[in-house]
Amino acid sequence: MQRDKNADQRLELNRQIAHKESQLDELNQEKQNYKRQIEHYQDEMNRLYREEEELYYNIEQSGRSLGWNASSWREVRRAILGFSRSQLEQMEQDFRNEAIQLQNEIEEAQQERNALPWD
Repeated sequence: MQRDKNADQRLELNRQIAHKESQLDELNQEKQNYKRQIEHYQDEMNRLYREEEELYYNIEQSGRSLGWNASSWREVRRAILGFSRSQLEQMEQDFRNEAIQLQNEIEEAQQERNALPWD
């Protein structure tokens, strides 16, 4: 029985495809992890803002004034949350670009593998 001349190359391409698919899975897991971290940060910032707002409100209710300006705090909060949202968007774009690159590499290897003749 004659051996398929392209079997080794086909096997190597299958390994490359499996490795790229594994990288793609890892990338998606990493993306979800980063997304959870950023969302946790946003939640924590909102919680801290509410606590700080309540503290200043209680102090002012007791008759003392700290010169607290609610609109200034809202601006700080808006800036911080806006920054974290932009970081999340940039991270998602970076992961999307990397995923597209990996998917393209997988497709190229599949096409190369599929184009090999069976001898």
